[in-house]
Amino acid sequence: MLKETISIYKTVEYQGYSIQSAPRHLNGERWGVHIFISLQDHRGVRTRQFSTDAVYANEQEAEIHGIAFGQRVIEGMVDGYSVFDMKTSNRRGTPRLRVQFRTAFAVSSSLQGTGVLLDLSLGGCRVESPVIVEPGVSLELHIYAPDFGWPVMIEAATVQWATGQRFGMAFFRVTDDEQQRLGKIVNNLKEEGYGGSPA
Repeated sequence: MLKETISIYKTVEYQGYSIQSAPRHLNGERWGVHIFISLQDHRGVRTRQFSTDAVYANEQEAEIHGIAFGQRVIEGMVDGYSVFDMKTSNRRGTPRLRVQFRTAFAVSSSLQGTGVLLDLSLGGCRVESPVIVEPGVSLELHIYAPDFGWPVMIEAATVQWATGQRFGMAFFRVTDDEQQRLGKIVNNLKEEGYGGSPA
């Protein structure tokens, strides 16, 4: 069952990276900066998360300052924080495996949909759905894989591109348990010889 409401976090493209601001509610009227910076290229999607000790009076302020903080990190202007090696790393991205899985997603209580998963990797997927979504939108995603009793839940996936009824997503927030289940699905697909394509 999908949640009734889902926070829609702001995503900004900056110097080839995506910055997703996801403020954390600390207590009372206090909010902290928490961001995800991702990079997608031929090797796949890589994501890192960062936070600061700064505290703000509301979620909107923390979100705005989070985007600015992410831009400074990308520029190399914050001591102890860097994403430069995300571009230079030799680590290979996991291949996208072609599949035909049922999926359901929700952006908010007013925008929900179902579709077919066309390919899958540990870092993202491609979906075909009659529901039109826009690049930059964050959504909750349920993946219904055969032989799994209940769907894998991706807490937050950001739409990277959209063409017609197809769109590609990068996974931003996945719990450890769900990440393990996702890894098991991907390993099973590899063992069964599903065709892969570059991520």
